[in-house]
Amino acid sequence: MALCWGAGAQAPDAPPAGESAASQASIALSPAVIMVRCRPGQSTTQTLTISNHTGSEASFKVVTEDVVVRDGKRVFSPAGQVDNGIAASSVASPAVLVVKAGAEASVQITFTLPPETGQRAVVTFFRGIVGDAAHGTIALGASLGALITFNASGDYQVEAGALGTSVQTASANVIFSEELRNRGAEPVMPKGVIVILNQSGKRVAKAAFKAQRLLPGERLMFEATNPAQLPPGHYRTFSSFEFERKILTSAGEFEIP
Repeated sequence: MALCWGAGAQAPDAPPAGESAASQASIALSPAVIMVRCRPGQSTTQTLTISNHTGSEASFKVVTEDVVVRDGKRVFSPAGQVDNGIAASSVASPAVLVVKAGAEASVQITFTLPPETGQRAVVTFFRGIVGDAAHGTIALGASLGALITFNASGDYQVEAGALGTSVQTASANVIFSEELRNRGAEPVMPKGVIVILNQSGKRVAKAAFKAQRLLPGERLMFEATNPAQLPPGHYRTFSSFEFERKILTSAGEFEIP
């Protein structure tokens, strides 16, 4: 069986499942994101670990779902509902994870990228089990989720929309927003900066966009906050995003009244 390789990372993606602040503070999942590079037909086995910082034993059902992009947004699809999906062939060992109070426990999950698939991401959920299975009183509580992405080719294409600005008049700071669209076949994580020039062409400020992961077909708004106070006037901007050894640039302008 051919194997592919992956790297875990605590990336700045938002948690893929809605979990309360209390659960985040007391129970942790690591890694939150795993990036895998492989070819169709190859397999990879990844280890996910739950740390239980509560005073009670916790049990979790391990479930993997495909991440599908529809109308530019992510949605989750149960295993087997997507043609050539990745989740259907995933195998978790163990399928139910029990973590003692103050301890940690791990699960190994094997994923196989189907030979013909456009899917590039899955989410593995750890869904809390409440009750006694022997008496049929199981209920599912809050979930923790890890995003696993797959890169299988060199098709990286990102397009940028028009630059938007929002002026905070109290401090004269500016929030910049720029929508990026992933037109390629592979996930990317653009890292961007924006440079602000005054009317004479002198650079007066520089800000970084918050990095986000873009799945194929996904659209996300990237934001950067100007760290300095700018006086009223006309300004020009140049932004650049770097991803997979490529650079995407765009220009804009704005006014501070």
